[in-house]
Amino acid sequence: MATQFGPLSGVLAEDISNASRRIAESRDTDDNVCQGELGSALNQWQRPITEFGSSCNAEWVVKLNASPYIGEIDFGGKEWARSRDAVDAVMELLLKELRVKASTDYEHLRIDSYIRQGSSRDGLKVIKPDEFDTVLEFHIEGLQLSEQHIYKNRKYVPGFCYLKVDGSSQYLQARFPKLWRERVFEEKDGTVYLSSRMIHQGVFESLIDKSCRVIEEKIQAMQRSRNVNFHITRKMNPPAVNITIHLDDDANDLFMRQGQIKIRTDIVREIDLDIVPAIRLRVDSDTKYNGRPVNAVIHAVCKWKEEDAVKSLEFADQMLLWHINSAGYERYALDVARTTQKQKYILTALRILKTYFTKTLTIAKNENRPPPPIVTVLKSYYLKQIALYLILYTCHLYKDTRVDDVERALILFVDMLHTSLEKKHLPHFFYSNSQIGSMFNNYPSYQDALRFDLYRKIPNESLNQAEVSYENHLLPDIGFVMAEADTEISTLRSAFSDEIGHGVFF
Repeated sequence: MATQFGPLSGVLAEDISNASRRIAESRDTDDNVCQGELGSALNQWQRPITEFGSSCNAEWVVKLNASPYIGEIDFGGKEWARSRDAVDAVMELLLKELRVKASTDYEHLRIDSYIRQGSSRDGLKVIKPDEFDTVLEFHIEGLQLSEQHIYKNRKYVPGFCYLKVDGSSQYLQARFPKLWRERVFEEKDGTVYLSSRMIHQGVFESLIDKSCRVIEEKIQAMQRSRNVNFHITRKMNPPAVNITIHLDDDANDLFMRQGQIKIRTDIVREIDLDIVPAIRLRVDSDTKYNGRPVNAVIHAVCKWKEEDAVKSLEFADQMLLWHINSAGYERYALDVARTTQKQKYILTALRILKTYFTKTLTIAKNENRPPPPIVTVLKSYYLKQIALYLILYTCHLYKDTRVDDVERALILFVDMLHTSLEKKHLPHFFYSNSQIGSMFNNYPSYQDALRFDLYRKIPNESLNQAEVSYENHLLPDIGFVMAEADTEISTLRSAFSDEIGHGVFF
C-alpha cells in the first residue's frame, strides 16, 4: 500500500527555486547525444528519436498509426521537457536531503550522486513521459569491500555477487554502530558481508521516506502565497524504492521553466520515479566500442526481491545477493545507436513493440478481459535485450543485412522474438553472449560460466502460450503476415537460434 507523507514544519522553500535554476543552467538544450559524450559520460534524459524511413510502406504506416494497439508512440516536446524538469528538480531536492539525513542518521554513510538510466535516459520512452529510473550511488567511508563471485555446481554464475567486508564484527560494530544495529553486516562462515536486503529495507527506505517529508514541507510552505498541490507517495517495490510525484497545474508551473502548455490536459500529473541504491565497483577502461574506450561504470545494486527468493536461493543467499549492473554498457550501445540511421530504425521498432505491450495491457484492463499472453509473459526489458542482439547481428556480425526502414527492422525484430520463444531461452546480452566481443572489444568473459537466461523463471507452458499469442495477437495487431523468410532473415534466424540454444543455463 502507498504511504502518503504529510507536511512538516519549520523548513524553508528556497531550495526549490535553487534546484530548478541549477538544472536550467546546466541542461544542454539539445535533447540528442551531446558531442563526444556516450554511455556513462552522458548523464541526461534523452527524448526519443523516431525514424520510419522514406521507403517504408505508406499503407502499413497509416494502419499502424490508426491501430488502437499502437497509434502515436511519441509525445510533445513541452510535455517531455516539463516532466523531465520536474523529476530533476525533485531529485536535486531529494539528493540534498538524503545527504543530510544519511550523515546524521548513519555514521560514515555518504550519498554520492544519482545516475539516470532506463527508457527515459536511453531515448526509448513511449506514449507519455511519466516514468523515470535512477541509480542512487552511495558509499560507506572507511569500509573496504571486495566482490565475491557466486558459483553453482562449481560454475560461475554471471551477473550476481556478494560484497565481502574487510574487518571483524567487533571492529564494524564499534566503527559503524548505527549501521550495525540495522543489521547491514552479516557474518557467515567466518566472513562478514554487506546485506543487500537490509541496506534496502533498513536504511534507504527510511532515508527516502524522511527526505520526502522534508521536500513536501518545502512545497507546502509555498501555499502561503500560492495554491500549490504537491505530494509524494512511496510504494514497496524492491529492489527499487518507487516514489510517485503528484503535481497539479500550479506545481507544474512551479518546477518547470519550459513555458505554458496550451492544452492543460496534456500535463503529466503523476510521475513515477524508481530509485535503486548502488555501490560503484569499478570502471571498465579496457572494453572498446568502435575503437573507443567505453569506460562503463559497474555498480552493485540491491537485488533483494521477495518473489525471487525461492529461485535465488537455489544458488545464493537471498539476504546478501547483489546484482552487477550492466547498464553502463547498455547506455553506450544505445547512445551509439541514436547516431546511425540503420540503428535508429531498430530503436523505433523497439518503441513500437513497447507501445504495443503497454497499450494492449491497458485496453484489456479497461475492457475487463485477460490480455494476450505474450504481453503478460514477456517484459519490456526482454525487448530491449532483443534489440541489442539485433544491433549486434545486423551491424557487426552481418553488416550487409538490409535494414532500410522501420518495417524491415520490425520484421527482423519479431522474428528474433519468435526464435527466442521457440528455443525457450533468451540469454542476457551482457552476461551470456558468446558473440559480444564482435561489438564490445576486450569485453570481460569468464570460463566455465553458467548462462544467465532471462526466461529462467517462466514455465515452459507460459512460453508456449506466448508463442501461440505471437501468431494470433502480435503479428495481426501490428499488421504483419509473415511471408517465407528471405536469405538474410534465414541467416540471422539460424545464427541467433544457435547462440541462444546452447550451454548450461541457471
